[in-house]
Amino acid sequence: MGYTATKKFLLLDFPAELVQKILFHMVIARGVKRALRLRLVCKLFSYEIQPALFESRLLDKFDTSKILADWYTQNDHGASKLWHSYLAYRVHIGTSPSQPRFLAIRQVAERVRAETGADLELTISSLCWPALLPGTASGTDSVLAKQPVDQELDLLCAAAYLHLVPLARRLIQEKVSPTAESQLFSSPMRLAAWAGNSQILEMFQEHLPELEGIDPNRVNDPCSRWKVGPASMEGAAIRGDMEMVRLAVYPPSRVNPNFTDLTGQIYGNANGSRHMGNALFQAQYATKNFEVYRYFDKFLAMPTKDHFTWTLTRYASRGNLEMVRYALDAGADIRGSSGREGNPLSIACRRCHKDVVDLLLERGADPNFEGDEGITQGETAIIMAACGGSLDIVRKLVDHGADLRRERMGMEVCFIALCRAVAIEHTEMVKFFLGSGIDLDIYGEALLKTALDRGLDSMAEIFRREGPTLGS
Repeated sequence: MGYTATKKFLLLDFPAELVQKILFHMVIARGVKRALRLRLVCKLFSYEIQPALFESRLLDKFDTSKILADWYTQNDHGASKLWHSYLAYRVHIGTSPSQPRFLAIRQVAERVRAETGADLELTISSLCWPALLPGTASGTDSVLAKQPVDQELDLLCAAAYLHLVPLARRLIQEKVSPTAESQLFSSPMRLAAWAGNSQILEMFQEHLPELEGIDPNRVNDPCSRWKVGPASMEGAAIRGDMEMVRLAVYPPSRVNPNFTDLTGQIYGNANGSRHMGNALFQAQYATKNFEVYRYFDKFLAMPTKDHFTWTLTRYASRGNLEMVRYALDAGADIRGSSGREGNPLSIACRRCHKDVVDLLLERGADPNFEGDEGITQGETAIIMAACGGSLDIVRKLVDHGADLRRERMGMEVCFIALCRAVAIEHTEMVKFFLGSGIDLDIYGEALLKTALDRGLDSMAEIFRREGPTLGS
């Protein structure tokens, strides 16, 4: 013990530059996920691991498709902030043509600076939010290599998001389309609504034709190039601003501004599977604001129990307590629906949404439910909680009757959950499951082999201490 304390003191006493270099090589050796766990070691590591990780550039090829999907609606416990910081860092230093996603964001920021005199670093930081998912996806480079960016469109996107009215007006007059989709920034219509820039959104709407009075079945892609469309509605929904939502749905420049139906969809009876009805439905699920969600509800036909169950599962995944409570009160099936992530309790456990887990258990969710003859689902709640790394949730589930001894695919649930805890090197959780009475005579060698195969020396040491004969 004394030896360990001395080594720790010496490391922390090194010059800052040397500590950073040591951490850099630790990151390279451990990889992204294991490197991030080093933040738990001490305060110094919690501050210095991120710069070392950024310097390693390991995140350039990390798959963010699941982490950042619908990030603007998620309670992601800081993940989007980490990725935004990294993207801004890479755009700031990365100008290599081999990574055009970083270069393209920087180029549009430089054009904004040239047009307005804005601070380059602040502009990059702002633009990295709407570009967050495509900007952090390595596959975007391949897309841009085949189809280079439209620089004028990207500039209009920036103007829409940053509220640069004169620039936006000039580009509109130059026939740059506000409904076109940028490969990095989405569409100017969506961005103006998302940023709450009502003046720019109204200007865009004034330059677009109406769909009212035209047979939607005779128009290709009827929701895209008109005053009212999915892009602006979704952007306003993401923002969670009722005034912007109303502006997106009912533009003042319409010929008949008092008409409540929406491009062939009757108010209160819109069909979610048809054209604008589907756009309303998608906008509804792009928001985390309860008032906005209920506003779109009023357009749609009477929802079914399945609708509320789907709402429950989706918002349990997002960690939105208010929406979860609403769905339960509306009659959603607390067991969820079929699908790998169909169980609201399990997915809330996986995403570490403790308040949602509390509510679901309070309302009677079964921590042992994994499907029945009508519902096919993925892992049980205790296994998902172990994957998520929350010992508090694991304890809570056990207190509410989670059965660690029940079998799943021929193995005790406790063993499967323990393997998940080992994989994330969660020492206290591993000790908790070992203390639950798992039989090391049956599972010990498999656990030790898993730890050794993955190079998890600290985990292997725990198993050797708990089972002295293991590996002998």
